[in-house]
Amino acid sequence: MKTTLTFTVFILCSLNLNAQNLPEFNDKPAYIDIKTQQVEELEKSQYNTMAKAKGLFNAEAGFFLHGVSSDVKIAKKEELMFVVKVVPGTDPTSVFDLVQFEVRRDQRVFITTKAKATSTSTSFEKINYDVKKIKEGYYYLIVKTMNKGEYFFGSKDFMFAFSIE
Repeated sequence: MKTTLTFTVFILCSLNLNAQNLPEFNDKPAYIDIKTQQVEELEKSQYNTMAKAKGLFNAEAGFFLHGVSSDVKIAKKEELMFVVKVVPGTDPTSVFDLVQFEVRRDQRVFITTKAKATSTSTSFEKINYDVKKIKEGYYYLIVKTMNKGEYFFGSKDFMFAFSIE
C-alpha cells in the first residue's frame, strides 16, 4: 500500500512539473534543460532584411540580427532539447527551420540568396532535428551534435536566436 501511494505521488509530481514547464504560446520555441527541467525563452526578433552589392556583378540578400552573439547562451552538449507548442495536428518541422548564422562584423547574418550577373541561387542549409510528441500540440525538438556558434529557429514571422558555447 505504501509503495503504491509513493508511486502515485511521484507520478503526480512529475506530471505537475512537466505541465509547469510547457510553453503557453503557439509557435514560440524555448530551450529546455533536461537535468533541471528549466525552460529558457530564446531571443525573439522580427526579420531584418538586407541586400548588398558585392562588386559590380554580384549581390547577396538575406536577414540579420544586431550583435555578434545572442544573450541566450546554451552549453554545448551531444543532444539539445527545445520545446514548442503548435496548433494541434501541425508538424513542427513545417513551421520551423533551424539554421546557423554567419557572424560578420557586429551582426549575425543569414544569407538566403546569392546573385551573379548571369544567375541567381536561392538556397541555404537547414539543420535537421527530430520531433517527439509530449502531448497534443506540444513537442520536443531534439538537435544532435551542434557545433559552437550562433543559431536560430525561423518561422514565417520571427527568428528565435541562441548561442551554443
